[in-house]
Amino acid sequence: MHRRTILRAFGGTTALALGLSRFGGHLASAREGTALDALGLPEVTITVTETGYQVSPATMPAGWTLLTFENQGPDTNSADVMLLPPGETMEGLLEVLAAAMASPTAAPPPWIYETTFAGAPWTPAGVSAQAVVLLSAGEWVIFSPAPLTPASLTVTEESATPAAPLALQADREVRMQEYAFLGLDDTVPAGPQVWQVSNTGHQPHFLTVSELPPGTTQAQFMDSLMAMMSGTPEAEGPELAGPAILGGCATLSDGQSIYLALDLAAGTYGAICFFPEPETGVPHVMLGMAQVFSVD
Repeated sequence: MHRRTILRAFGGTTALALGLSRFGGHLASAREGTALDALGLPEVTITVTETGYQVSPATMPAGWTLLTFENQGPDTNSADVMLLPPGETMEGLLEVLAAAMASPTAAPPPWIYETTFAGAPWTPAGVSAQAVVLLSAGEWVIFSPAPLTPASLTVTEESATPAAPLALQADREVRMQEYAFLGLDDTVPAGPQVWQVSNTGHQPHFLTVSELPPGTTQAQFMDSLMAMMSGTPEAEGPELAGPAILGGCATLSDGQSIYLALDLAAGTYGAICFFPEPETGVPHVMLGMAQVFSVD
């Protein structure tokens, strides 16, 4: 499949699939259960199998929600959790997905940049992960590229949008914008932690966290990513093929935040966003949205 086709299709699951295939990487094991369990929030579970997605329960109230993502499929996966735009249907979504995957020049519809993505964790096969997400009232769709079957989630209206739970204290605040990650300049402490990842930009963004060879510099990381995206082998530099993808969140719309449970060992890491820019389809990483950071 043409690289541009994948990057111009929907959301984080599509675009990261390209990154994983080029890296030859895999996700490191995530923890079963996190500190987020104790918050007493409404809970929803998204399960992915080798054929599609399942959601339980199928109806729930609006507000902050504990989302558990269970990967029962054979591959690394996540889910784009998207509010179905007014006037659109599940059938229409499937048609546009099929067109985007079939044509190297197909562009995503404008509403992909206008609707709401709530985010979800990434996990390897056989592993679950958790995050706290904000769901507004409406019909939501959980999907990734065909042939996986999407699922639906109905979120009912609440009298007011609740604030983030008072008991939820983030260990790290990371902001995504055009085209950078803010909040990763300082060394991140090792161990279990909760990141508040917020999209303060004007386009959708997502976050992957990849383990890199010790001492990898920002310039080396960007050179390797540019070579990967262009298909041009690097003549020299650190070997970045096969870094463990430890986690991150799927597509998040502007104004949205997600509280993501992570467990990081000491080392060197890279944050990447592959979401396509709306005018040109160029992935955000090629516009500079990648960041090396240290965990100690």
